[in-house]
Amino acid sequence: MVGVGVLQAVLYLLFVRAIDLYEREELKYVVPVFVWGFTVAALFSLVLNTLIGATLSAIANDQAAGFLTAVFVAPPVEEVFKGTALLIAFIVASLVARRKGAMEFSGVMDGIVYGSAVGFGFSLAEDIIYYAQAGEETFVVRRIFGGFAHAAFTSLTGIGLGLVPWVRSKILKVVLPIIGLSGAILLHASFNLTASLFGPLAYLLELLVIILYVVAIVAWLAVERRTIRSELYEEMRAGTISSRDYDILPTYFARTFYYLGLILRGRFGEWRRARKRHEAAVNLAFIKRVNRQTYSDSQQMKMDLLRRRIGEFGGGRALGFGS
Repeated sequence: MVGVGVLQAVLYLLFVRAIDLYEREELKYVVPVFVWGFTVAALFSLVLNTLIGATLSAIANDQAAGFLTAVFVAPPVEEVFKGTALLIAFIVASLVARRKGAMEFSGVMDGIVYGSAVGFGFSLAEDIIYYAQAGEETFVVRRIFGGFAHAAFTSLTGIGLGLVPWVRSKILKVVLPIIGLSGAILLHASFNLTASLFGPLAYLLELLVIILYVVAIVAWLAVERRTIRSELYEEMRAGTISSRDYDILPTYFARTFYYLGLILRGRFGEWRRARKRHEAAVNLAFIKRVNRQTYSDSQQMKMDLLRRRIGEFGGGRALGFGS
């Protein structure tokens, strides 16, 4: 039964990652965040929640202590420990981005992917504990109906961090992650309050939140698509990318069918070069967008590096496609 739960969590993680159509996060960055949620965040949250719950039980009855712990203690404790993984991932991604000229943790989708990763890991560990304490039925119900709950909570923290590169105000760069974490705590507390007072109705709240995330994802993907089209236009005119690449890059399905065509024709080398070239072009578009009015030498170096990488993998007039 636990093995099925692990498989479910992994499938959920791969599904959410796959929705990131334009700048998919590498598993070598996502998996450690998942593991943090399953181990560090779950363990420290369990210890702290237990200690505070025991303290409350000493001054109130067990029912009141359980309610207070669920609504007022667990949400901030758990979201802070899960959010710590996102902060570490954001810092590491920023350092990697300086070296590679890429954007590893940026935007709403990246925030949702990393927030979901740590949430899936945490909820799996939490449900295993419930399985040991309350049995198989409780485990199954929580896995089926509540598998996205922690992912939904912590995605707000991820979105707050992911929007940092997209704003110029230094104040907003500090405030947005705080707002995201506060929103995660409030949503978590609301879910636990609803579960404490109305039981399964909490899963309806979770469903409504997931629907809102779907709307946010669709809207952000539209923003990314427009960004790719607008920011790469001058790159196409300058010959950095080909007109063919410019036509297919903003449309996920066009790129997918292009890759599929290369594979079916046995042109595997060209397929690998195209993926590398398109990855660099998308990163170039996003970097140009977020740094449009704040160019610095290091940011200009990133863009120059990406332009060279596009050329190395057959971009622009190197293949005679420039217009």
